[in-house]
Amino acid sequence: MRIEYIILITLMGIVTYITRASFLVFLKNTDLPKVVYRSLKYIPVAILAALIFPGIFTPQGKLDISITNPYIVAGLVTVISVVISKNSVLSIVLGILSLVGLRQFL
Repeated sequence: MRIEYIILITLMGIVTYITRASFLVFLKNTDLPKVVYRSLKYIPVAILAALIFPGIFTPQGKLDISITNPYIVAGLVTVISVVISKNSVLSIVLGILSLVGLRQFL
């Protein structure tokens, strides 16, 4: 491995650590407003959406919101399954099976 890559990875790790640790160091004795605490609860959902939605709505690198996009239909099957059953493993299996089946037909 080239030395430039090692330096780059090390510097990226340092920057990541500093940005995360700065909140712990600078805000440890500070009381944040309630609106901040309420907003922090939505961060995991926002991150999950940011990771999943591009794969569903842009499977070939361009926006595809048609009914022939099997990822949208499989995503809907997964969401409906998790809302009804509250079972994540079952929902993941149903989502994968529906995607495999839809890719054969669409």
